[in-house]
Parts: sequence; structure tokens; C-alpha cells
Amino acid sequence: MSAIDIDWDRDGRQAGYLHLPNSTNVSAWQDLRVPVYLFRNGEGPCTLLLGGNHGDEYEGITGLSALAHSLDPAGITGSVIIVPALNLPAVLAGARLSPVDGRNLNREFPGDPRGSLTQRLAALVVSELVPRADAVYDIHSGGRSLLFAPCTLVHEQADGELTRRCLAAADSFGAPFTVVIREPHAGQMLDDVVERSGRLMVSSELGGSAAISPGTMGLTRDGLLRLLAHLGHLSAADLPPAAPGRRLVVPGPQAYLHADDLGTYEPMVEIGRSVAEGTVIGRLHFVDRADRAPQPLRAPLGGILLCVHGQGLVRRDDVIAVIAVPYGE
Repeated sequence: MSAIDIDWDRDGRQAGYLHLPNSTNVSAWQDLRVPVYLFRNGEGPCTLLLGGNHGDEYEGITGLSALAHSLDPAGITGSVIIVPALNLPAVLAGARLSPVDGRNLNREFPGDPRGSLTQRLAALVVSELVPRADAVYDIHSGGRSLLFAPCTLVHEQADGELTRRCLAAADSFGAPFTVVIREPHAGQMLDDVVERSGRLMVSSELGGSAAISPGTMGLTRDGLLRLLAHLGHLSAADLPPAAPGRRLVVPGPQAYLHADDLGTYEPMVEIGRSVAEGTVIGRLHFVDRADRAPQPLRAPLGGILLCVHGQGLVRRDDVIAVIAVPYGE
């Protein structure tokens, strides 16, 4: 059996599977089948759209499922590959990590073809999907533990022209913010593999708290069409225009506020709002301690409140907030 039952040279719409053999205590010859869709209309650009890299981030999973069942191949140019639920075991478990091996898919790239299931899935993406694409869009949100102001993400590249192209593609999606960031684990992520190959890479954080709102779903649906138009697959004539967004940058570790204690988090500033350095953005309540009053939590620097903790319960070392500042100013 082929690892992917798609004919990459055939025009039209195809629906098939990524096949990953697996052996467990209850299923000796299991075949994990991850749905994949190809839309092809002649020669032209190829874009890879991925959701469900983490299983509790639902905007990409749901938005790409909707796109895979509505996109008309006759109306596109080139090829669009869609994998709505890439880390399928994690998606079905509603978890960030795969329940099969406890691994975080987006910390396993470039993968290992002889490793665990998650490592082999990463290797399959790198060997079979990324080389076919000119551009990759990996849709994320904050999952269960974080809540983001909807934004697209790019990394600043050594090649300034590639950075410019990535920023332009990210802007075209139409999120309120386009954010330049370098995550602490960047070298283990899909982004790093795509960027080192010279391909265009865009990611996102489109909400979080393991929930979907009508607003984030609408942005995901329309943003995907705008991105495909920008990349040359669709005509932009009939697409909903995007409101102008802002470019921001997360300047480094000083932009992160971490919890020093366990407690419940009371947010006091809406995400996406401007804050001055030292602004009280929330309070931490020590509900197991009669002797401790709530602790004010202050913005570590001035800028935009990009991200906050996504649940009420906060544990020591959790991220409570992330601040972004204007990019290129």
C-alpha cells in the first residue's frame, strides 16, 4: 500500500488517506488513515494547508474540513493539498499531544521514519508533502491552555526577500495582526523544515481555549480563500475584503509573563488591547490560602496584549500573558 493514496498528476478533486502502519496491544496490524484531499487544475503553484498539528486547536481542523468539502477544482489554478486533522490521534482525543506515544508533533520535525508513530508522521510530512508545495500554511490556535488575539505568524528569515514574501502572504489572510515571532522550540517545528528548504511558510494563532467562536470561524473560512487568491490559486474579485491589520513582533523572553504560583486567573484586559508597561492585566487568586490576597499581574512591557492563559486554573510556570510590539517601527 502506498503511503498516500493520491494521484498527484490527476486533475479534479481527490479524497484519500495518509497511511501509517502501527502496532498496539489491541490492534497488531493497525493502519492509521489520516484524510488528505487534493484539488488540481493543471500546472501552477502548489499550496499545502495543514490543520490539527495539535489536536485541541479546532479552527484549522474545522475550517479546512469545510474548505475540503466546498472548494471547486475547476475554479482554481494549480494544486491545493488539504490535511484538516494531521495529528489524527490527538484530534480524536481532544489533546495537544498524541495519546499513542505522548509526543508533540510540532516538536518532532523533521521526524524519524523508524521512530514512534508521531515521529513517523512528521517524517512522512517532510518527505512526501512538503517537497510538493511552494507554500505551506499550518493553522494553529491556542489550544486548551492559551487564548490568542487572532493573528498570522511568520519567522524573520536570513533572506530578506523571503521574509517579505512570508509577511505579504500572512497579511493577505486578513487577521487583525501579523506577528513576527521566534518560538523557544523553533528548531523542532515544521516551520524550520519548510524555511530551510526556501519555501514560503505561514502559521497562525486563531483563538484558543479549545473552543471555536463564530468570529474565529468566519475569519478562518474567509482568510483561507484570501490566502489562496494571494498565492495565485483563486481570483480575488468575489472574495470578502480584509480589514487592514497591524504588524507586530514578539521581541523575546521579556515579552512573556509566567505564573509563580498555582491559582485562578482573573483577566482584566481584553486580548488585542494596548497596554502600558506595568498595567494590571489580571489577578491571580490563591483559593487554597486564607492568608493570601489576590496578586495583581502586570504587563512586562508596553504593547499589544497578544495572548493570555486560556483557562481559569493557572499552575506555576504557565504562560499568563504575551505582549507584542509594533514591527519595524
